[in-house]
Amino acid sequence: MVIQRIFMVLFGAISYSTDQMVEHINNLPREVRKNRDLSVFDVVSIDDLSNDDIHLIFDVAKKFKELGNEKFSLLKGMTVFCVFFEGSTRTRASFELAGKKLGADTINITSNGTSISKGETLHDTAQTLNAMRANIIVVRTEYSGIPQFLAKHVGAAVINAGDGMHEHPSQGLLDAFTMIEHYGDIAGKTVLVVGDISHSRVFGSLVRILPRLRASMRVAAPKTFVRNGFREAFPHVQVFQNVEEALLGTDIVIALRVQEERGGGKGLPTLREFSKTFGINERRFALANVGAIFMHPGPVMRDIEVHNALMTKGTTKILNQVENGLAVRTALEWLVADRTDKKVKLYDSI
Repeated sequence: MVIQRIFMVLFGAISYSTDQMVEHINNLPREVRKNRDLSVFDVVSIDDLSNDDIHLIFDVAKKFKELGNEKFSLLKGMTVFCVFFEGSTRTRASFELAGKKLGADTINITSNGTSISKGETLHDTAQTLNAMRANIIVVRTEYSGIPQFLAKHVGAAVINAGDGMHEHPSQGLLDAFTMIEHYGDIAGKTVLVVGDISHSRVFGSLVRILPRLRASMRVAAPKTFVRNGFREAFPHVQVFQNVEEALLGTDIVIALRVQEERGGGKGLPTLREFSKTFGINERRFALANVGAIFMHPGPVMRDIEVHNALMTKGTTKILNQVENGLAVRTALEWLVADRTDKKVKLYDSI
């Protein structure tokens, strides 16, 4: 580990045990945390988090990012179950790597590897995981509400890694973290989300967290992607059908892919037609404010929601989002892990 090697170089003449060096490394994020705890046992929605919770997550994530590839023993002896009923690359890999960085035993479970695929009820699956005394359960599912159900039926801390078309809180957090990392503060900044806002769980978290950070929010989408009641549910969000008009005065542009697996393609003539009308190319992006940044939660469909030429520009923060995803999810796992003992006691008392 980097810091351990520095210890050996600087203090080679002094005998330092491995335990002392590991404890020193463990104390670095603790110093930033300052004995603060999350106000919740589980992270299933942005709405569950207080403003203090959000800032605590960001403070700790920043420190974990600064420490790079360091390994910790903060979750030594704990078990993290990554239960993914849907396919994932970035999210699953980063949650798994986060658990391993923290010293936890990490177990991956996919839909094909569960008894649910054989007809077991979700309640029985929850009880099985509970009997195994998992400390953290990270769950992704095509159905909205399953993380909330699990959170009520297990003693482990539950982190929602995306449920149906509802929310993806860790993605919303890492996106906001990336914006703040770039600008320092996003209060007063204008964020434009372009694309399939109707079927995107990422949008479900962005629309909740950005107003909390005092950013202004716009969307640009085909009429078929703006559900009835949208304007009443989110009166703080400006709605545009003309993407070029929406881009004027924008500081941050987030493109969302068309969620064909959730029926998003049914609201469009073709993906090419969507690209022609709403795709972000260099000419369109130039309409945004000077110094604007481009983001995308992935996976990206090049030359559909964003043109290939824009992907190579320095204004694109997609790889920063991936890197920050690991930092934010490491912070989430550590912070919820420290609440599991209290949740287990509460669960066992019911």
